[in-house]
Amino acid sequence: MTGDLPLYLVPGTMCDGRLWQPVTARLPGRETLLADYTAADSLAGMVDAVLKGAPARCHLVGFSLGGYLALAAALKAPERFRTITVIAASPYGLHDAEKTLRRQNAGLLAQARYRGMSSARLKQFVHPDHLADVSITDTIRQMEMDLGQDILLRQLTAPIERPDLSADLATLPAPVHFIMAEDDAMVPISAIETLAAKVPAIKLHRIKASGHMIPLEAPDALAAILDQITVEVC
Repeated sequence: MTGDLPLYLVPGTMCDGRLWQPVTARLPGRETLLADYTAADSLAGMVDAVLKGAPARCHLVGFSLGGYLALAAALKAPERFRTITVIAASPYGLHDAEKTLRRQNAGLLAQARYRGMSSARLKQFVHPDHLADVSITDTIRQMEMDLGQDILLRQLTAPIERPDLSADLATLPAPVHFIMAEDDAMVPISAIETLAAKVPAIKLHRIKASGHMIPLEAPDALAAILDQITVEVC
């Protein structure tokens, strides 16, 4: 039964297992495993780390940067994944402006002690309705501070030059699901709407009243979708 396969969870930039706790608490009895690519200093190394930690057969679930890495891993070893679920992420490469901004931020970060995410930056990640919820905002800030400046630098710079994977997704034998927030300021849902319209094999699921941090902001809705994808898959 495919629902008995473990969920292999790939976190996003400066996230760890705490990202998934609200979701896994709503999936009692499901085996979950966590990917760890924090030691990798290149995009290829990150993808290899995801593959190395994956069980022989599982449901692959990635968030944000972890969603892109999940797609890249699935394209390298498609036979290992029964379903592929991408949360708040895009298969596309970064725009030149985003590459430039990341390089500038990394340069500044390398020269100073990082003091954590600013309130202005936090507003880009979290829906306005959830900014007063410290269970969400404190988790985001604490994960970032605990992982530390060196990992932040690697995760900013290593994935800058990322290939556009969108044209290859139709070749994957496993179902590919995108779960996107309608109010995500970081990864707009419109790009995935266009992709899903072109590729019938891609399924798009919408989350309302959430920003980018779907696993923390909308764990009930996310757990229900994951349960549907992984248990009812035929």
